[in-house]
Amino acid sequence: MKQKDTGVMLLFVTTLTVIIWLWAAGQTKTEATVTTTVRFKAPEGMTSTVTPSFASVTLTLAGPRSAVNTAKAACANGLDLTVAETDGTVSINDIASRLNALDELKTSGATTVSAEPSAFNVDIQTMVQVEAAVEAVLSNVTVSGDVTVNPATVTLSIPKRIRATLPDAITVQAVVSDSALQQLSPGVVHTRDAAIRLPIPLDVPDVTVSPSRVEVTFKIQSMKEETVIPQVRIILAGPPEDYASYTVELPRKTISNVTVEGDIDIIDGIKSGEYAVFAVIRLASRDMEQLISSKPVTSFLAIGKDGAGHQLDVSVENPDALNVELNIAPVSGAE
Repeated sequence: MKQKDTGVMLLFVTTLTVIIWLWAAGQTKTEATVTTTVRFKAPEGMTSTVTPSFASVTLTLAGPRSAVNTAKAACANGLDLTVAETDGTVSINDIASRLNALDELKTSGATTVSAEPSAFNVDIQTMVQVEAAVEAVLSNVTVSGDVTVNPATVTLSIPKRIRATLPDAITVQAVVSDSALQQLSPGVVHTRDAAIRLPIPLDVPDVTVSPSRVEVTFKIQSMKEETVIPQVRIILAGPPEDYASYTVELPRKTISNVTVEGDIDIIDGIKSGEYAVFAVIRLASRDMEQLISSKPVTSFLAIGKDGAGHQLDVSVENPDALNVELNIAPVSGAE
């Protein structure tokens, strides 16, 4: 019996010794390094962006071994560091002290002795939310009836400093791609997905838009295309009786490099020679009487073999070429 009591006592002493040893080992002062990600955050409730938004930092931790291990575990998922409530470039100094104040490290019992790097510069921008109207852009098509956009407005997140330079009302564009439009038939109501395109002052990485895509509903009346005509002949149109009293000469009889746009079938006809394109100058009787020396082109027409004319939209390399010089003179002996 005495021998049994001795064995129990020995087991108890051994167990207690191991527990004390483990506790002492855990309380042994030690140092360790750990590399973690520090995320720079705006104060809660603030709509600000911080650049850079994170950085890699190597920390030296000191304290009881168990505390250091707890701190290392807390660093495994990264640490959030709140920055100042201000716009512009901000210096964050003494990173070690700032991290020591975080609950994750403070409750571990370990101390952040040093951090490398020990300081950072970050750029803070306060963001403002703005509602913008959306207008549809349907290139190279003529639409019939109304065009609707759903939703009709989007929300922009804009840096405060940029918003101050913009007008109160902001409009963005919903662009249906050319490839999508080319596959659609005229005379049918279509609904297509469209990407939001920002105006140039807002087309910067700091600006975000929500939603970034909308739906556009429309009916195509006709499809449009364009082509370039090297030389377009100038013709005059006016009251026939005036030509009995006046002569009109054109020192320049053509306009060079004219880009014309119209319905696809008209443009195809121009390319095939079915239609001829003319720059028309309409002269009124008063123009003749005043002997004007120049006049802008009134319209560009594609005239078919049947004599029917179709008005075209045009652009030219030199807009001044659309103002045509005229030599108007009375006919001798005309009343």
